[in-house]
Amino acid sequence: MRKDKRICARLTIGILFLLSVVGNVSAATPETDATPETDQTSKPYRLEEIIVRDHPSDEEGLVVNPDVTIINVEKFKKPGRVENVTDLLGETLGINVMHSSITPAQNEGVYLRGMDQSRFQVFMDGRPMRLHGSHGYFKMDWTTMPLTNVETIEIIRGSHSLLFPFSEGGAINIITKKGKRTDNARPEGKVKVGFGPYGDQSYSAGLNGGAFNVIGYSLAAGHREGDGYLRGNDYDTDNVNGRLSLFLPAGGSLTYGFDHVETVTGYAVINDPDDPASDYDPDYPIVRAGEVDTFSHDYEGKAYAGGKNEWKRRVTDHSLLLDQPLPMGKVRAQVYQQKSKRYRYRHTAAGADESNFKDEFTGGVSLDYLGVKLIPGHSLSAGGDYRNQGTFDNKDFYEITSLFIQDVWDLSASTSLTFGTRWYEFIMNDSYESVTMAPAKREEREWCPKARLDHAYDDTLMLYASVSREMRLP
Repeated sequence: MRKDKRICARLTIGILFLLSVVGNVSAATPETDATPETDQTSKPYRLEEIIVRDHPSDEEGLVVNPDVTIINVEKFKKPGRVENVTDLLGETLGINVMHSSITPAQNEGVYLRGMDQSRFQVFMDGRPMRLHGSHGYFKMDWTTMPLTNVETIEIIRGSHSLLFPFSEGGAINIITKKGKRTDNARPEGKVKVGFGPYGDQSYSAGLNGGAFNVIGYSLAAGHREGDGYLRGNDYDTDNVNGRLSLFLPAGGSLTYGFDHVETVTGYAVINDPDDPASDYDPDYPIVRAGEVDTFSHDYEGKAYAGGKNEWKRRVTDHSLLLDQPLPMGKVRAQVYQQKSKRYRYRHTAAGADESNFKDEFTGGVSLDYLGVKLIPGHSLSAGGDYRNQGTFDNKDFYEITSLFIQDVWDLSASTSLTFGTRWYEFIMNDSYESVTMAPAKREEREWCPKARLDHAYDDTLMLYASVSREMRLP
C-alpha cells in the first residue's frame, strides 16, 4: 500500500512536470524578469489588513514591522535546503524551532517569544490549522504543511490582534498561492529535486497561472523520504495541493482550495548497549531510555525495535474563500472542512505492540468586514466565525463561536490606538456514556478586550504598549 501511494505521488509530480515544460518551466527565474502585478508603492502595514493584503511579486524576502513579520517564500534565501514551514520559521526573530532529529517530525517544538504551541495559533488563509477534532492535541503537526503551495507567512507576536481568535501568544498565518489574473494562458512552472544525507530525497513540482483574466490556478505536488540519522527514524511524505480562483467583475475573487497530505514517520527507537530489550545496533547512535524527554515525545520516546513504531496521518482540507473589496472596506468570507486520520504504533520494552487511532473532523465558517472608514481617522473591522469539531461520528463534540469588533484610531500622524473586544462561546457535547460515566456537557462564555498604543518616534524607532485578555481553547 505504501509503495502504491509513493508511485501515485510521483506520477502526479511527473504530470505536473510535463505540463510545466509545455508552459515555459523556469527552475529559477531571475528577479529582474519578474513582472509586478500590483502597485509597488511602499505602504505601511496595518494590523487590520494583514489577512487580506496583496503581496507584490518583488517584495523583499523578509519584512519586519512592529506588528507583523512577513516571509516571502519565493524571495527568502537561507543556507541549506528549505522543505517545510518550520525551515523558514526558525530564521525569524522571536521564533525558536526545536528539532529532536534531522527527520521532519510532528513533535517539532515551535516557540513564539518563548511560548509553546499551546499558547499561539496557526492559520492557513485565515482558517485555523491547530487543535482539530475532539482530542485536543496541543502540538501542531508541521509535517502536513509543505512549502510547495505557500506564498507568504505572516507572524504576529503577542495577543493584541483581534483578527485571530485564541491567539494568546500570537499567530502564524500561512498564505497560499491563488493563481494569477492574466489573459496569458501560458503557465509558470517550477520543478525542484533535492538530495541529502541519510537517504534524504525530495521531489516537487508546481504550476501557477490563469486564463481570460477570469480564472487563476495554482497546483503543486511533492514527495519527500529518508532514512533518518537515528535508528528507525525514517520518513515518507506525499502532498497534493491546489487552488482554483474565479476573479469577479468588481475586483474580488472566489477561491476553492484543496490540500491532501499523507505522512509516515518512524519513531527513533531506544538503542542502548546496556539495555537488552533494545537489541542494540552499533551502526546507529546510542539512544538511552533515561535520556529521552517522554513528556514531549510520548510514544516516539518509548519505542523499542522488534515491532511497528511509527506515526501515520492522512489529512484532507477543502475550503471556499471569498475576498471582495467594497466602496468602503473589504468583505472576507470562508467555509472550510478538514478530515484527518491519525495512527500511532509502538513496540514496548516488554515485547508488546501498542496502537492508537483517532479520526478528526473540523468544519467552520467565517465572515469579516474589514477596514471600514465611516469616521475620519478611524478604521473599523468586525466579524465572527463558528466551527464544530469532533470525530466522524460526533462532529459537534465542540461548538465554538467567536465575534469581534476592532477600531484603529489615528490619534496623530505618528500615533495610533488599536482597541476592541472578542466574545467567545465554547460548548462541549461529550456523548460518551459508560456504566460509571454519564454524557457530559460544558459551556464557557468570555469577553476578551484588547488595546494597543503605537507611536513612531522617528523612522528608526517605534514605541508601543499593549494590554489584552485572551481565552485559551481547552
